Amino acid sequence: MYQICDISNSIPFIALFFLVVLLLLIAKSVSFSSQYYWGLLLLLCILIFSIIRSIDQKRIFPALRKQRYFVVLDEYPQEKAKTFQVVCQLIDSDLKILTYLPKSPAVKSAQPGDILCLTGFPELIENDGNPFEFDYRKYLNNKGIGYRIFLKESQFFFLVGQHQMNINRHALILREKLIDILYKSGMKRENVPLVSSISFGAREDVDKETVRSFTNTGVIHVLAVSGMNVGLIFVILDFLLRFLKRGRIGFLCHTLIILFSIWSYALITGMSASILRAAVMLTFVVVGNALQQKANIFNSLAVSAFFLVAWDPVIIYDVGFQLSYVAVLSIVVIQPILYKQLYFKSWIVDQTWLILSVTCSAQVGTLPFTLHYFHQFPVYFWLANLIVIPLVTLILYLSFLVLFLTFISGFLTSLSALVLDWSVRLVLLTVNLVEKLPMAVLKGLYPSSVQLMLVFSIFLFFYMFFKTRKILHVKVICTLAIVLFITTVISSYSMSTKAEIVFFNVPGTRAMALTRGRKTIVVYDKCENGESKLNYYLKPYLGSNEIIETEYYKFSDSLRIMNASFSIRGNYILFNGVKLFVKPDSSGVFNNEEVGPKADVVWLSDIKPLPLKDNIFPEARIILYRSSKEVENEINASYPHMSFNIRKAVLMTFDSEGREGNEGFKCGYFIKNTAQ
Repeated sequence: MYQICDISNSIPFIALFFLVVLLLLIAKSVSFSSQYYWGLLLLLCILIFSIIRSIDQKRIFPALRKQRYFVVLDEYPQEKAKTFQVVCQLIDSDLKILTYLPKSPAVKSAQPGDILCLTGFPELIENDGNPFEFDYRKYLNNKGIGYRIFLKESQFFFLVGQHQMNINRHALILREKLIDILYKSGMKRENVPLVSSISFGAREDVDKETVRSFTNTGVIHVLAVSGMNVGLIFVILDFLLRFLKRGRIGFLCHTLIILFSIWSYALITGMSASILRAAVMLTFVVVGNALQQKANIFNSLAVSAFFLVAWDPVIIYDVGFQLSYVAVLSIVVIQPILYKQLYFKSWIVDQTWLILSVTCSAQVGTLPFTLHYFHQFPVYFWLANLIVIPLVTLILYLSFLVLFLTFISGFLTSLSALVLDWSVRLVLLTVNLVEKLPMAVLKGLYPSSVQLMLVFSIFLFFYMFFKTRKILHVKVICTLAIVLFITTVISSYSMSTKAEIVFFNVPGTRAMALTRGRKTIVVYDKCENGESKLNYYLKPYLGSNEIIETEYYKFSDSLRIMNASFSIRGNYILFNGVKLFVKPDSSGVFNNEEVGPKADVVWLSDIKPLPLKDNIFPEARIILYRSSKEVENEINASYPHMSFNIRKAVLMTFDSEGREGNEGFKCGYFIKNTAQ
């Protein structure tokens, strides 16, 4: 793995420190108006440092052998359809394994800190290798999880009475006890998971439909404990403890209590990137107030980012970290300008406009990131946030009130739980109504990196125009808009003239996409759940290629299909001048009826051993569905003249004449095959 802030390898850290000192000294000697640009330069230096540190401290996961391992549970087991999933950490190591255990009372009652003895082979986590898929391996690797293992009853047992605890595991157990109090408070059980997610970040038990609804309406951020929660806790604590702000000792007690409460809450909620950002920033604010020094929001943002990256370099790749900082920066920069554009005498209308301006500012800043990561845009985010944010604030305070009243009065606890129930109902009702509005969410948005940068640049120059009112910025905006239009047209034309074949890596079946322009034909073997399962794996590819028409054909349904774009004749698929031979079963035996004209591509199931003859398709390329390493080695040894690709999606491209292009096949997506 890696070490954080290793002194023996801290040259970038030391160099940045002296650079910061130098910039501060220079900034002191320049005019006040110029210090703004020096601050931006300093932020740029911190960003460069973050990238250097993250590259330097990449997590490396060595291959593990099949043997007995002792691991400690790092969380509560999460119940899945057929198994329990839990993250375990190797004893005396920082290596983590995503472990799948069979359902049993012992597993269900397990908790963080329990020690498990398992026997097996923890395999390195790999992606399916399909085009434009979510990088699940990188996501888990950034969390320190590099392996996964599926265990049977006979392959593991718990060490009774043996535990290995740390502060994070203690915090998770405390959080579970607090959630258990909510269950016993009189609330309806179906509402507790939502309250637990909003108040403590326990999102595991929230059903998928609710998560989807919150995502489609642009309020998914309320289900992940964020800086808003920390800010609300700070406000209420600062109000309740204001009597301590008398004298040096009182101010010290006020500061220590607030800092202890903020960081305890951060621990209980799982120390997410957004929580860490808010906790570090508020720490500077609280300490600054204690020292009677007013904190600057930009300085707090920059310094908190600096410390978090120094503590964990790869946190810069965390989506929550990126969205949290961009959202806060957007609110600080854009919201004051937007809010001043309208003035209302009515306090209620003014507060409504305040919430709207904050919501819109955050959405503008995070738009390039949300399009890049989630490929959709909630049209009525402003309406949903306008109603949901005040209700979520009420839910957060009421949940803490219920926990407090539990030890004082059963009647008051039940009364508070009743109000909490109704608040949750209002939130769910609002989300469901907004989701049902016409054109509530725009899906399938896959802008390129260039387009995202252009959109971001346009937003930036819009801000500069509102600050300076210079006509030059309007000219730049118009130029960037023209460039964005041209790149969009070029990209659209390229998509409409594309011809390619993609062989997907879908568990349980074989599937290929024959694409010409904006139309794709999907051919697949028998598949459980059919098109719904295929859509899960094909959706990123279809969206990224702006496919507007998709047809599905089950290869085993017909021996002869004729289409304007392709045809199936027996075991052959003809597309764009290429003949693909499809072996419908995994026997590996070719008879005379199956073997017809010369094939360019042979598409096989996972066959072991591989009984191919040298005189069958001698020049064809072999594509194996989810093949094993043993089969790969066998092909290398027995059939060195054949090209092959295994276990990942395969791309076949064509030139303008309909022939196979120079790039040929690629093992995985955009990775060239090593066998030529």
